[in-house]
Amino acid sequence: MENAIKNKKNIISAVLSLVIWCVTFVTDRNIFTFPEKTQNGYTQAIADYCICRTLALVVIFAAIYHVAAILSDRDGKRQRYADVVKCAICYLPVIIICLVIKLPAGFLTNDEYSIYNDATHLIHDTWFNYMTVYYYIVSLMILPFRYAPIIMKCVIELLVAGYTVSRTKGYFGKKAGLFMYALFFLYPVIAYTTSAHRLPVYFLIYLLLMTKLFFDRLEGAGMTIRGSFPLLLAGAVLTQWRTEGIYLLMLVPLLMLMAYPALRSIRSATALILVYLAIQYMISIPQNGTLTGVSDAANDRMKPFYAYTITNMYRNGLDTEKNADDLAVIDRYIPLEAIESINEYYGDINYEDVLILYREEFNGVRQDAGYTEYYEFTEAVKRIFVNNPDVFAKTRWGAFCYAALPYHIEFTGYGIKNLVSFAVSLIKTVSYNLFIPVAFILILAVFCLILRRWYTFFVSGGLMAHWFIVFILAPASYFKYYFPVYIMAYFYMIILLIRYFSHDKRTVI
Repeated sequence: MENAIKNKKNIISAVLSLVIWCVTFVTDRNIFTFPEKTQNGYTQAIADYCICRTLALVVIFAAIYHVAAILSDRDGKRQRYADVVKCAICYLPVIIICLVIKLPAGFLTNDEYSIYNDATHLIHDTWFNYMTVYYYIVSLMILPFRYAPIIMKCVIELLVAGYTVSRTKGYFGKKAGLFMYALFFLYPVIAYTTSAHRLPVYFLIYLLLMTKLFFDRLEGAGMTIRGSFPLLLAGAVLTQWRTEGIYLLMLVPLLMLMAYPALRSIRSATALILVYLAIQYMISIPQNGTLTGVSDAANDRMKPFYAYTITNMYRNGLDTEKNADDLAVIDRYIPLEAIESINEYYGDINYEDVLILYREEFNGVRQDAGYTEYYEFTEAVKRIFVNNPDVFAKTRWGAFCYAALPYHIEFTGYGIKNLVSFAVSLIKTVSYNLFIPVAFILILAVFCLILRRWYTFFVSGGLMAHWFIVFILAPASYFKYYFPVYIMAYFYMIILLIRYFSHDKRTVI
């Protein structure tokens, strides 16, 4: 009888999802523009549309399924889901305030407008990774209006906040668990609330995955291969969506094996790894192609890194005589005169972005330069990196410092407005300071290595790997590139503070 009721509810959820999904076909006409059949991108556009249509159905069904679970006692999940929603609702005023203030201004960056344009015209853009465009397309299918990606991002942030606080309450108790809200009141988290770019979504998925693994391990939760699929999918998305996530290819299954003893048999562990690798490969295909090759668009993604780094190395003491031959090759692609003039004009502001590629007054790439010149340019730049490790290290450190201290304390007087401005600058300077979370993660990794707390050691070690990859390869000096390290550092800080002030003797790291 119980199974019959459960199956009936599942069927109702599926039918309702299908009805809503079919209705959204009508609204798609006002949102999306298909390329002409004679154009090269037509077939790819059809494929992307069909894939995103399927994903939209999955999202709609998941939403209805979980709402139904809250309204009924499906598999005993009602209380757990309801608590997540309650915790999320407590954070809702913050989301609403952010939307009221920021949504009238639209998307926060030109990149987001560009992605929106690609999404509405079903352009298979791999520059910001195809998953970013898919996120926009699916959002627009479910919520058919311009700023749907922003609303979806706010929903994700709301649910992640609710889940993280709920799990903390479940383990440490209601009063202690409420302190986890502090994680979502950090200035950068609130500032990026209405950003629909990939990193503000990426760090939330990262936090969600790590929060589940963290508390499941502490609570001794069970796990099956079938039940692990959402975790493996999240791990694969994080691996493929950002270049620096490559370390998660090994870290996610390792953490899962450490968190769930039930998966440690040879059969289960093998199945886990094989399924994970299969998901990784399937997700990578639209971005990188099959095993037969990598798309030119994806391969071209390294150009900003090369142009950015050589421009800043030039300013950081690169010996032009010693590297004259390689610089001559570089000059055939990017004029040395442009490198010199942009450094003279902007100085350390060049750390902020790849200005030399799109500031027209500084020439940028030579108009007659083609693929041959680009290939020779990259090889010359690589040789300069290898032959000048001190200048390379100095340049990358300068870029990190620029991102690590984006704000500075400003004191202009004792008037009320001056003091308010001082207080805001103090909060922003401290909350955006990346040296604090990076130093904490490094200390945590060393501490856990000494005490042989292997799970937390691998988590913190993975975060240091994340930091190092961004430190070396970042094509611009942005705070947001370090968001996963930042948010996880403060997550662990809050966990340790909760444990200390609640006098909890249990080991949590």
